[in-house]
Amino acid sequence: MDPLAKKWDPSREYESMAVGELVPGPKAITFIGRVVSFATIIGKSAKQPRARGWHYVGVRGECGVVSVKLYFANQSYPLKIGQLFSIWTAFISDTSKADGASTAGILVCANLFPGRNTSDHLMIHTHPGAADVCRIPLGYIKGEPLPGLMTLEAYLNGGHDGVLDVKLLVCVKSIGAKKKIVKKDGGEFDLIEVILFDHTGETKMKCWSDLIESVKEWIPGKTILLVSNPMHKLDYGGKGTISWGRNTMVDVEPEFADANWLRKWANGLMKKESIGVEFPSEVWGEEDVEEAIYGPRTALFGLRDVEEWVRGGEGESFTGWISVVLVELSLLRYPTLLPHHQPRMSALLEISTTHHEFENHNDIN
Repeated sequence: MDPLAKKWDPSREYESMAVGELVPGPKAITFIGRVVSFATIIGKSAKQPRARGWHYVGVRGECGVVSVKLYFANQSYPLKIGQLFSIWTAFISDTSKADGASTAGILVCANLFPGRNTSDHLMIHTHPGAADVCRIPLGYIKGEPLPGLMTLEAYLNGGHDGVLDVKLLVCVKSIGAKKKIVKKDGGEFDLIEVILFDHTGETKMKCWSDLIESVKEWIPGKTILLVSNPMHKLDYGGKGTISWGRNTMVDVEPEFADANWLRKWANGLMKKESIGVEFPSEVWGEEDVEEAIYGPRTALFGLRDVEEWVRGGEGESFTGWISVVLVELSLLRYPTLLPHHQPRMSALLEISTTHHEFENHNDIN
């Protein structure tokens, strides 16, 4: 039975504590926090032979982050970055007992197997009243700059090299199509590339299989992310990008002064870039219009977005506008003989771009 759906009636009292107050040792405690990182492992565990697998989850609460090893017997948990958790457990471990190398920023650890261990329980909060809980970043003091916060321009121009505890405050600009990547051993995994921006520049972040469901809830031009300790990588052509590493944590919709400023700035920028053209009713249905306005893709495409979607292999159709600059024109003149043998000149307009040409069946409607 799904532990999330199973009624839990604890036989003991649990003391409510903040994550920053947790100390190693046996004690029935409960705490609350948001998911800032996670990874899923499918396999056998010597400590929990009945488990089909487990999640490594970073849960950020007030004044700290706790690493949770969350076992599952059948189905994995529907985890997403930014989810609000309430956790009940009877034992907290220090980081030396954690699997693998220690992770920066982790204070303590907890092992949970809800449904098997009666002292363990997990609740994922989805009600609107929890929207404002645990939104303030770690280390933030009102009226002071957030320690480690760096602009994208500074980060990509060398700030990534040797600087500890880097934080990037960014807004989601666009979300690419889901791609299937085939590994050398024949296995497959999904990839989505997300374009992020701030007032100084933009970059790409690759999100792999575990994170796909989280990305689907992000809204271009609106969702604000605070990315702590990202990995810097060079993309094709030597362009800097960011990716998820073992120490990477992401706060979704953080609440502090700089985030509020970026939220307003991005909203104003998206309004300037938006298009004021009515949707033609003979092409766009009501659901298509709703998707274009409120969905993960905007109606104004970039050529890079179109190329990714066309080559993504999903076989889907999409309609929209492209705003481009003509970089080359060629006017070709040729004579046309009319019935009265009077010469007439006609012109052909050819538009040349450096981007890939698409087959007719891939053209935008």
